[in-house]
Amino acid sequence: MKKTNALAGEVSPYLLQHAHNPVDWMPWGESVWRKAKAENKPVFLSIGYSTCHWCHVMERESFESEDVAAVLNRDFIPVKVDREERPDVDRVYMTAVQAMTGQGGWPLSVWVTPDGKPFYGGTYFPPVGGNGRPGFLDALGQIAAAWKERSGEVQGWAEELFQRVRALGEGTGGSGVADGEKILKAGTDEMAMEYDRKHGGFGGAPKFPRPSQPLFLLRRSYAEKSEKLLDIVRHTGQAMRMGGIYDQIGGGFHRYAVDGEWAVPHFEKMLYDNAQLMGWYAELGAALGEKWTAEVVSGIDQYLWRDLRVEGGGLGSAEDADSEGVEGKFYVWTKKELMEMAEGDEMRLAEEIWGVTDAGNFIDPHHPIEGWNVLAQRRLPSEEEKRVLEGLREKLERRREGRVRPGKDDKVLTSWNALAISGYARAARWGGGSHYAKRAEEIWGFLEKNLLRTDGTPTHRWRNGKKDDAHLLEDYAGVLQALIDLHQVTLKVEYLQQAVDLAKKMLETFEDRERGGLWASVDQSLIARMKDDYDGAEPSGNAVAALALAELGRLTDQVEWESAARRIIDWLGERMRRLPQAVPHGLMALQRIGEPSTRLILAGANREKFLEVVGDVYRPDVLITGASEDHPSEFVRKIEKETRGGTAYLCEGGVCRKPMQKSEELEKALRTI
Repeated sequence: MKKTNALAGEVSPYLLQHAHNPVDWMPWGESVWRKAKAENKPVFLSIGYSTCHWCHVMERESFESEDVAAVLNRDFIPVKVDREERPDVDRVYMTAVQAMTGQGGWPLSVWVTPDGKPFYGGTYFPPVGGNGRPGFLDALGQIAAAWKERSGEVQGWAEELFQRVRALGEGTGGSGVADGEKILKAGTDEMAMEYDRKHGGFGGAPKFPRPSQPLFLLRRSYAEKSEKLLDIVRHTGQAMRMGGIYDQIGGGFHRYAVDGEWAVPHFEKMLYDNAQLMGWYAELGAALGEKWTAEVVSGIDQYLWRDLRVEGGGLGSAEDADSEGVEGKFYVWTKKELMEMAEGDEMRLAEEIWGVTDAGNFIDPHHPIEGWNVLAQRRLPSEEEKRVLEGLREKLERRREGRVRPGKDDKVLTSWNALAISGYARAARWGGGSHYAKRAEEIWGFLEKNLLRTDGTPTHRWRNGKKDDAHLLEDYAGVLQALIDLHQVTLKVEYLQQAVDLAKKMLETFEDRERGGLWASVDQSLIARMKDDYDGAEPSGNAVAALALAELGRLTDQVEWESAARRIIDWLGERMRRLPQAVPHGLMALQRIGEPSTRLILAGANREKFLEVVGDVYRPDVLITGASEDHPSEFVRKIEKETRGGTAYLCEGGVCRKPMQKSEELEKALRTI
């Protein structure tokens, strides 16, 4: 009978994966620190997530080993944390490891004193040392010896590192943004300089999508009327869509490319990437006036709804890179497999366009099998070639359905589902129409039913009917933005009213009125409170909150929200000046607060007819609101009272152009800047 440890009663799929390790894992909680103090042992903190490839590797090599488990259980208190379930815990200890080593990642391995202060750490440790990297057993032995023999010295390191983490957690501090346009221009230039002219995207290998960076540049292409910036984001969008990072058979994007050419992916698929990329591609299509982006949006939609949706309408978190213990096995093809299914010109085009060869282009280093091909487009097919390849794609998709699927993490996270609501809402706004708006509302219905408290504030995680009770900024800010985006594509006033209520609670709960910025979490038991100011694969809670508040202020005419947005932007100001490429989402908030206060007010019966026109003209500076008698804005309420039939009002502040009853009039007005 398999051994069972204390993780067996947890909800997280990641923790449950480790419930039968010989290691005596404990979940994060007060009992960890009581036990560590009582036994005077350091805590070994292992942080990861269920679809993390190198987390699986370290589990197989070390945590399933009886020898390793014996040392961990004897000399340490071993603790497992799901970083997606507890991003606040992860942020504290990731900051510590980055401060110690200059780098971070998952699995995150941290040794911690019994009062929670880190003193040594890293990421993946191989079982045996080599290439300058210590082996895991060697590291355990040396750390245990240091704790027993030089405990005072270790405590000194821990105290020093703790002070650094606490200072880093509070951020750089605000210095204001009086020179907003100058900061935006410098940020645009810095990010454009990172552009890979040959392969698209930014920087080199490994290459991440990081959606907020191309989205910022897309919006700046409009603000600066820059064809150069538009070319950068067009090339990036096309290169990613043609690359192996995009699943050419089933749609959706993998987490990143291991090379600089987008050719071979790391095969995890994450909700947060696909949610943001859906909105970006839809907006890119509107800016370009080109149709190919709609195929990518549709592919992401099909992937999310087919493979990540849980019963009731929420979306699970991610899919694994591995299936049957092998990375990428679900996604790769041999030439022989394709030849068995191909007919007519299909095989010739598979070789010519998808680049299929006998040798292949991918090998899992842990299971070296030759001849595996990751499909990617070497060139754009003609319409006829596309039609022929579609026949082969459908056959490959049917064949793939018979394979063992990668593991799915089916926990529903509020912040990531909020990103999906925003992604679907933006797809609806920028040409996708009611299909995507309905999807957005269905996800919102799931969150409202399963993840909101009775006071309307969000919890963080739900799985199999069980939700947590966390208060995290990323959830509050993400839901706030989602409600604003929902209102703009449905015109339903209740979404705007809920946004107003949530904005009040968010500021009451998280704002640091003394030093500026919003705290990431309310958990006072952590060794340091953190304020997130980096827009990585996911945008920071502070940046999301600033943009959402700026938009809420414009839609409601309530100055308190714009003032709150400015306070956050002022706090981010120093970061924006020193390292603008770290805060593209924050810069979008700065752009929003500094541009003319343009909004489109749609009033009267049959007002929805105008939404189609809005998607045909790329005006990212225009926010949309539906007039009603209980709208939060007195100005908008007055317009509703004075309007009979469906009418569009294009306004800047409290000054509106001539009311328009026809869609053609609105289109002309939107094109006249």
